[in-house]
Amino acid sequence: MQPRDWNICLIETNKYEAQIMVDLLRNAGCERVKVVTDSASALDALEILAANIIITSVESQPIDGISWTKTFRRSAKVVNRKAAIFLTSHAFSRSMAEECRHAGVNALIGKPVSGKILIATLTKVMTNPREFIDAAGYVGPCRRAGIVTAGTTQKRRSVDDSARAEAETSTLIGAVAAMSKAVNSFVAGTAEVEACQAALKKVQGYAVNAGDGPLMRACAAFGLQLSAKGLRPDAAKAALEACMAGVTELAATSVEETARRDAMAESVRQAVAKAASLRAA
Repeated sequence: MQPRDWNICLIETNKYEAQIMVDLLRNAGCERVKVVTDSASALDALEILAANIIITSVESQPIDGISWTKTFRRSAKVVNRKAAIFLTSHAFSRSMAEECRHAGVNALIGKPVSGKILIATLTKVMTNPREFIDAAGYVGPCRRAGIVTAGTTQKRRSVDDSARAEAETSTLIGAVAAMSKAVNSFVAGTAEVEACQAALKKVQGYAVNAGDGPLMRACAAFGLQLSAKGLRPDAAKAALEACMAGVTELAATSVEETARRDAMAESVRQAVAKAASLRAA
C-alpha cells in the first residue's frame, strides 16, 4: 500500500504540531489527511470517516491516547475499528510500549517526529498488517509480534549530531527549545548573537505559516532586542529572559486563548521597550 492510498485521521490539539505533521505526510504523497483537534471529537468523526490510519498522541486530550485506543477498538459505531493506530509521545519507555501494545496500538513513535521516521514506520505497519483479534479480553492487532517502536527513546542509540539537531527543531516546541539554548549560550558569553537570530527565524517561520499574530509580534520584538546596541548588560539580560519566557509560553498555549496570548505578546514588547528606555549613554 502506497502513501497515496492512505486515508489518515490526525488527532492533534497543538495547531503547530498538526501543521508540521500534515506537511510531512503530504510531502510523502498522502493526499487524504483529516485533522481533528481533540480525541473526543475524533470518535464522532470516525463514525463517518473510513480512515485506515489514525495518528494521535499518548498525551492527547481530553482522552489520553491509550484509553482512546481501547475505546475506539471496542466501538460499534466507527467505520473501521481495524484501522492502524500510531501513538506519538515526547518521552516513552518500555512499560509505556507494553501498555500501548495491550491497548491495541500498532506503533509508538517518539517526538519530535522526523518525516523519514514517520513515513518509514507507517509504511512498515501498512505493508505487513498483523492479524486482527476481536476477543472478549482484547481487540486489536495480534500482540504476539510485539509493538513497532521508532524515533527517540531513552534506550535508543545516539544518532549523529546533525540528525539530532534536525529532529529537535522539527516541531515548534523543539524550535523554541533550540532558541532557548542559543539565547542561554549567548547570555553566558559562549555563543554569538547570530546563533540566536538563526534560531529565532525558525520560530518565526512557524508563526508566519500558522498566521499566529501574537507569536509573530513577540518574535518581532525579540528580534529587535537581539539587534539592540548600547544597552546596559543587566537590562539586556533581563529583556532577553523576558522575551524567551514570553515566546516559550506562547508556543505552549492554545491558540483558542486569544486574550491571554495577546497579553503575552504585549509583555514581550513592553520588556523590549523598557530595556530601550534604559539604554546606556
